[in-house]
Formats: sequence, structure tokens, C-alpha cells
Amino acid sequence: MIELIDIIIIATGFINGSFLYTMATRLQNNDSIWRRSSCDHCSRVINVIALIPVFGFIVYRGKSACCKNRVSIKYPLFEIFNAAFAYIIFLKLGWSLAFIHFFLIFELLLLISIIDFNSYLIFPQPIIIGLIIQSIWLVFFGSVEIINSLIGLFAGAGIFHWIAYLYQVIRKKEGLGEGDATLLGLIGYCLGWHILFSTIFWGASFGIIGGGSLLVLKKHSLKKEIAFGPWLVLAAFLSWYYPSFFQNFPMGAMSKLFVVF
Repeated sequence: MIELIDIIIIATGFINGSFLYTMATRLQNNDSIWRRSSCDHCSRVINVIALIPVFGFIVYRGKSACCKNRVSIKYPLFEIFNAAFAYIIFLKLGWSLAFIHFFLIFELLLLISIIDFNSYLIFPQPIIIGLIIQSIWLVFFGSVEIINSLIGLFAGAGIFHWIAYLYQVIRKKEGLGEGDATLLGLIGYCLGWHILFSTIFWGASFGIIGGGSLLVLKKHSLKKEIAFGPWLVLAAFLSWYYPSFFQNFPMGAMSKLFVVF
């Protein structure tokens, strides 16, 4: 049975989804994040009803309330996705400080994913905010996790820096940016060093599948880089949410491989 807290979590997901997509658009366009929400077409301030996630899109039939130009369907779709995303995290942790902590962390990782997917860049602002949130958590609520997080921070960034270096040596071109190493360091810091191996394993697997799909759909070329950040975030989330499979599978496969040889 749906309770009040369920409605609050879902509503929070909708609202935060609208905020995240707007922030992603502004950051990648080097626009101010402090100004009021305005129309993408005529730059007029958006009214309150139009700002209500999904509802505003439905009321104005997918058009801007001020100039009647078409509003991208990406806005309501992402708001719906984020509401479901928030509720999925809530189902795992319930209403708790841990839920607030991990909800904020994964929302930031989601923001990083959107920007990276659209611009092939990982901006420092979400990374810094993530480091601050995790540091506050460690100081006040997770002191026993400090060593684990610090190992994850330095090991995560270090592993990807070496992978990027080897890729550049072998392929004679840059394929993995510095931002990917920084992102993996943030993931290790927030989720612990133990999640790094499965994140890299599944992130690479998802990246190959996703990149291959884009090639098939002719939305990518072999000469163009593929945003790796979204696949890392997806792998990190699944490794955190379903550790019994996503963390154990690669380790089990590797151990069997060593036994064979």
C-alpha cells in the first residue's frame, strides 16, 4: 500500500530530476546556474505551472507556455526516470540517513553522466560537491569507513590513469580522458575500494555494448570517442544495489580462470 513517505520520495525524484537536467544543460553551455528558469527559445522566465515536473509538459501539450515552441521530450522523460530512480534507492535503504546520503551521491553521479554523454566532458563542480558530501558523511556518520574510502579515492583514480596511459601507448591516441579517472576516484571514495573492480569490469562491458549499439545505429564513428562516464556510473550503481551478482560475478569468473590455467 502506498504511504505518504512513498509519495514524498517520488515527488522529490520528479523535482530533483527537473533540477538536474536543467543544471546539466547550463553547465555544458557555460551558463549561470543561479538565474531563474527561462525558456530555451525566447529566454522569458517560465511560469510556476510550467515548472511543475511532467504536469507542466502535459498542461501545455509539450509546448512552451510563453512562445509556443516545442519543448524537448527529454525533460519529462528524465523527470519520470529520476522519480523511479529515487524510489528504487528508497526501496533498498528505507527512510534513513543512509538513504539521504546515497540519494545525493547517485544524483550527482547521474548529473555527471548526463553532461558527459552530451559533451564528452566531466565538469569539476559535481565532483567537488560529491567529495564534500562524502567527507561530511565520513566525519559525522561513517568514521569507520574513512580508510576504505581513502583507498577507494586514490586507487580508483590511479587505476584509470594507468589504463588511460596504456590505451594511449597502444592506440597512439587519447581514448580515456582525465575526467574518467577523476570520476572513478569519486566512485571509490563514495562507495569504497571494494566496488572498483566490478565497476571497471561492468563499465567496460556496458561501454562496449553501448558503443557498439551507437555504431550500429550510425550515431557514432570509430574515430570519435565514446563517453565512458555513464557506463561507469551504471556499473557502480548496479554493483552497489546488487552486490551478490555484480560484485561476485567478475571475481568468481576470474578465480575459475586462474584455476583452469
